[in-house]
Amino acid sequence: MPALSLSRERVLFTAVLVLVVTGEVILGAQIVSALNAAGLTGGTPIAGLARFVDRLKSNLIWVAATVVGIGVIGIGLLFLMGHSRAQDIAIKALIGAAIVASGTGIVA
Repeated sequence: MPALSLSRERVLFTAVLVLVVTGEVILGAQIVSALNAAGLTGGTPIAGLARFVDRLKSNLIWVAATVVGIGVIGIGLLFLMGHSRAQDIAIKALIGAAIVASGTGIVA
């Protein structure tokens, strides 16, 4: 039976593979502990995060309403001026608005 010979490249590849896998395991554990600290799996939530998200949502509602208003005016002007792709732009805007409006339902 011939003796087992390991080339230098195989040894180096194996060492690099072991280091990469070890790094991924360590990094993965840190990510999981960070998510637990953020309250993802019932851990203690970060102080003030819920208040921050609520304020962000209320501000985004005003921004979204403004953008929708400007979009409606812009698309209306396209229709009034007889733009050839006004219908296409209106349909894409409606689909985009529907996706954004159902975003919370999709995430939940």
